[in-house]
Amino acid sequence: MLRNRWIVFALILLILFLQSGCGKKNVNTPAQNPTNAGEGPKQTVESSPPEPPESPKAVNPLTGLADMDVKYINQRPLAVMVENEYHARPQSGLDKASVVYEILAEGGITRFLALFLGEDIDEIGPIRSARPYFIDYAMEYNSIYIHYGASPQGYSDLKELKINDIDGIYDGVTFWRDSSRKEPHNAYSSTEKMLRTSEKRGYLKPVDLKVWDFNEQDAPPQGEALEKFKLTYFNNYSVSYTYDAAKKAYERYINGKPHTDRKTGEPIFVKNIIIQYVNARVIDKVGRLEMKTTGSGKAYYISDGFCEEIKWKKDSRSSRTVYTLTDGTELKINPGNTWIQVMPQWGKFEKGEEQ
Repeated sequence: MLRNRWIVFALILLILFLQSGCGKKNVNTPAQNPTNAGEGPKQTVESSPPEPPESPKAVNPLTGLADMDVKYINQRPLAVMVENEYHARPQSGLDKASVVYEILAEGGITRFLALFLGEDIDEIGPIRSARPYFIDYAMEYNSIYIHYGASPQGYSDLKELKINDIDGIYDGVTFWRDSSRKEPHNAYSSTEKMLRTSEKRGYLKPVDLKVWDFNEQDAPPQGEALEKFKLTYFNNYSVSYTYDAAKKAYERYINGKPHTDRKTGEPIFVKNIIIQYVNARVIDKVGRLEMKTTGSGKAYYISDGFCEEIKWKKDSRSSRTVYTLTDGTELKINPGNTWIQVMPQWGKFEKGEEQ
């Protein structure tokens, strides 16, 4: 009997011991949140900052392309005299110009009048001196005229015609000299500096430009196919173009070598080319020229691999040159940059010439 009591007592102690052991909590096991049961550890997802919205665009009145920041609407173009003497090549910024005129200066070498609108360009040049006939074309765009010096007649015309100009001879802020080149082939500026000076001088009055009539879509001229051609201005200076069907533009060459930009090293491509013949004559012992910009004459329009003969007419020095088809209809050009090759009466236009 006594033995049975001890067995019962031992069983009671064992049961109590087991109950106390099962009731203990494991302090090393974290309590689970029933709402997250079955979920893995949370991961922090880093989101990229939203991209800033693109600035609204407007149509550039000089190119017909809807790629111009709206801040340039009604702004006056900058018309810059750019040198083309051998030591001035390659130039900076011509590839970004909306319109470029190439015309003979002294010594059988041409000079450029480059018009800029809607582009921020940190280097343009080398910038050289003014000539009267370049002033005539700059006035067509109601532009601000940028030059470094001028011929005697050039200075006279700038004063008489009351041209808003910036002259590097009398301006030590807008221009700088590049020590890697020798004077006078090393004067440069930027659109930022030109516009800042223009604003200080009160030149930035709003204008409503209507210079070109653009096609809504590309339309080749109604003439012959023309993939290559050569323009000879003088015995030792020629310009040639080769059509690039992929780019739908013409690559430009000077004396058989690609015409490139100084900063990028990339070749210059042109969408529209107008060849315009004017009467020229030498007027002094230095070899300065007179170009008859007014009147009328023969011209050619070249774009998209085709060429068409047209006409030009300019009633006064400040009036717009009007280009028309042979039937008198005003010329429409394709959207893009335009180079106007103003040729003397002795200049040669050779089609299909090798570069």
